[in-house]
Amino acid sequence: MNNSKIESLNKELEKLEAISDIIGIAIANRNGLLTTSILPIDVDERKFGAMAATMFGAIETAALTLGSDTINNITVEFNNYQIIVMGIDDQVILVSMLDINTNLGIFFIEIEETITNIKKILSR
Repeated sequence: MNNSKIESLNKELEKLEAISDIIGIAIANRNGLLTTSILPIDVDERKFGAMAATMFGAIETAALTLGSDTINNITVEFNNYQIIVMGIDDQVILVSMLDINTNLGIFFIEIEETITNIKKILSR
């Protein structure tokens, strides 16, 4: 991926991070390799991307077994934060690490616009 696309993707992540209770956010491909991220210094980017892709793939497999082919998102709650993994397209996922008390209604409204913009950037 060229530098211009990565810069545009970073701008989208920065806009989202500025308006939500986001601790960290990343764009990764389905095999877990990060395209770009804004993560806390103590988070291992490689493991974060791999973990998110593995979770998403496992849930997709389970959904197919149950007769569904679409997953909107996966949410995992921990003590102090939550992780939400969303498919952008058949190759890319968006992984968000949020404060546990984040208003998810506002987050999902904002993330819809971000995903639309990311799709446009990736299709260039």
